[in-house]
Amino acid sequence: MNFDHLNKIHDYWIMEIFPNLSHYMSIGSFDDYLKQMSFLPSCKWLKESNQVKVLRVPFTVDPAQFSKEYQKHCVAYCCPTKPEDGMHRVIYQISPTLHIEAAVWAWVANERVWSYLSIFSCFKEEKELLEFFTKITGMRCTGNTEEKPVKGFGGMNNRT
Repeated sequence: MNFDHLNKIHDYWIMEIFPNLSHYMSIGSFDDYLKQMSFLPSCKWLKESNQVKVLRVPFTVDPAQFSKEYQKHCVAYCCPTKPEDGMHRVIYQISPTLHIEAAVWAWVANERVWSYLSIFSCFKEEKELLEFFTKITGMRCTGNTEEKPVKGFGGMNNRT
């Protein structure tokens, strides 16, 4: 284990992410959050729907930029039990009909802290979700964390 890397990741969380998070309720999972929210009048659509629509956003987002932009929408966050796991879960209520769980990953590669945010959404209307996608498209992660170019699709081609 490289403790210097853990310290760099800790400094990244403290300086870039944590100042933009809020914790209004304690929850065990995104499912528990949605169940609790369904009792509110503004979210009764969760109870009344025959099925709830969920979708994973098909691209990753810069966590520092996202957490600043959606700071006022943060409801809760969970820290990992082991710091080397490097993943935090954050729940945002974008609107009464759009809720998201963001998995934030951070690690050190080539002496630099890298991070990304992956989004899982629960929504009522597709139009609102697409508008949200449009807003966060400019926050997409770019670049390559590897020292050399990645071969194949997403680096999954191990053939030489």
